[in-house]
Amino acid sequence: MNRVAGLGAITAKRMAARFGSLAAVFEASESDLLAVAGIGPDKAHQFWSDLRQMRADDELARAAKKGVRLITWVDPGYPALLKQIADPPLVLYVAGAVEALDRPAVAIIGTRRPTVYGRECARRFGFQLAGAGYTVASGLALGIDTEAHTGAVQAKGVTVAVLGGALDCLFPKENAGLARAMIECGGAVVSEYPFGRQPDRQTFPMRNRIVSGLCKGVLVVEAPLNSGTMITVGQALDQNRNVMAVPGRIDSPASQGCHKLLREGARLVTHADEVIEELQDLIAGMRRTSEAPHAEPGRTVPVARPPESVLTPEERAVLAQLDVDGVPVDEVVRSSGLDAGRVNALLVGLQIKRQVRVLPGGRVARRSA
Repeated sequence: MNRVAGLGAITAKRMAARFGSLAAVFEASESDLLAVAGIGPDKAHQFWSDLRQMRADDELARAAKKGVRLITWVDPGYPALLKQIADPPLVLYVAGAVEALDRPAVAIIGTRRPTVYGRECARRFGFQLAGAGYTVASGLALGIDTEAHTGAVQAKGVTVAVLGGALDCLFPKENAGLARAMIECGGAVVSEYPFGRQPDRQTFPMRNRIVSGLCKGVLVVEAPLNSGTMITVGQALDQNRNVMAVPGRIDSPASQGCHKLLREGARLVTHADEVIEELQDLIAGMRRTSEAPHAEPGRTVPVARPPESVLTPEERAVLAQLDVDGVPVDEVVRSSGLDAGRVNALLVGLQIKRQVRVLPGGRVARRSA
């Protein structure tokens, strides 16, 4: 069905409701298809003809050869959050870890032509959020997307890219190395398009609904007023996602979209801690909802939890020397067996990942649970 031109998720849902299942659609006549809401005579004829001829065998064989997994919306591995949007993709082509799509995530989006300030912000947020254990989602485009993915990879964290074309038509080609690095770090590169589908002006706006659909929050770093990023924000709001924005220079065209969003009520953020606070407030709200007294008896309700931070062996070794009351840095250096410069660098990283806090008098403490 995913290979039939013009047959999207909403139409597929209507077909399944009409005929009892997706499989039953293939047995329907042209006149049966005409009775489905939203399908006119031309579409009914096209769908009937295509459904009779279309096969999945060759697509599955190509996927197996390329190491790509195909996840349909009836599979257990389909991302739960994405399934809730109005038009979830019928199929996800996934290169990398399918599990990366179902972790607590935040989308970092913005212009393809960022300023130096925008690039630095996107990379820093990507690094800090991935380091804190969140999946960073974006579109692998040049500019803000590239910087966000790069920051996450530098933190050895998980990041997911949603393409505007097929996996074998990766665009832009100069990000092929970055895509490989993302997969090596436990992330994924994803597309809803069959092999061979080149990206175009139609496909990019379509993929944006997946970027926001995988996440509970969307962070806009830099965006002109009339840009694709602002379209993505509209889709995120339709999906009931929280929107955050980074302020920029008041005379910078690249920040005008962010400032408009802030005037309209988006959360102003200047540090990853504020993004994490926003996401954890959402998670707490989900937990309260799941524990509500009116919940159905005996029903198991999945509860989102804050993710665990991504820590290196050295970071874990330093963290093991700390307690919540604080330890002198000199003592950490002695007990860890590392030189002072290395310990200080690791402590900075642990601060960014919200694992430690610096106390007066040259002491450092583990953050309490």
